[in-house]
Amino acid sequence: MTVSAPPPPPLRAMTRLLAEMQTTILSTALPLFDGRVDRFMIFTLLVRRMIDGGRPTPVLAVAESLGLPFETTRRHVAELTAAGWVGRERGGIVVHVGVEDGPVARLATVTHDAMVRFIEDMGAIDALPDYPPAARPYHWYAGLAAAADLMLSVASTNTETHQDRMDLVLFSTVLCASSRALTLDPVLARAYATLDVVPPEGTKRPVRTRRLAALLGLSEATVRRRIDRLIEGPLMMLDGGLVTREAWLSSPMAREASAASYANLRRLMGALAAQGFPFDAPASAYRAGRPAPAAFD
Repeated sequence: MTVSAPPPPPLRAMTRLLAEMQTTILSTALPLFDGRVDRFMIFTLLVRRMIDGGRPTPVLAVAESLGLPFETTRRHVAELTAAGWVGRERGGIVVHVGVEDGPVARLATVTHDAMVRFIEDMGAIDALPDYPPAARPYHWYAGLAAAADLMLSVASTNTETHQDRMDLVLFSTVLCASSRALTLDPVLARAYATLDVVPPEGTKRPVRTRRLAALLGLSEATVRRRIDRLIEGPLMMLDGGLVTREAWLSSPMAREASAASYANLRRLMGALAAQGFPFDAPASAYRAGRPAPAAFD
């Protein structure tokens, strides 16, 4: 009896849709955090622990969890404290704003709904396992926690592929723009779901550096300086702007990072299913509705 090999995992589809999710979230978040990706990630980690009812987190523990230097973390925590987003209590740092209040409310809803859209789109091309219905009712806090875990895990698995988180953000945003022809077409999304099937270069949609900066609330000079380094690796410059470099996406290092992200995704989605997420009808979980794709025009 011949046992057929399992189909290759949909790593390319997952990476495209993660880029869509992160671009939607970051274009909302970064203007609130002065364009500081690490500051946003620190806040995300603290919110994640707040949802779990966690105790105050020492600055050193935050630094170690995110792989940041202690002084860098301390400086960002000081800025978050001055802005009133977090505060110091005995034992460490706690979040001082609720996820349903003030400026965090919209960010929390966008984050949650961007993750629901990711799940909906992955399910539409059969890129997720079938999860049995859970008996418990779904609460959106569980989805918000899963979205935070997913972003944190992606950042962690890409520490070897990108010099820092800002480089990862810029790469992911260019990937989001480059892949729109595949992401928004279910037939093409299925056809090019795995890393073994390379999409034609003509399907890529370039994005200009100026638009990247405006979308993410960053200075154009900062983005241009970073891009100069990235075009030596994951990105390439065409006449119409930036696109991802296919050879880099298919490299062993990038494949390994994608495989690790997919393993984390399956683990996180399994936990979310146990918390009642309606995988059979994900659109029913939106709080404000399906977010529109980030605009690159």
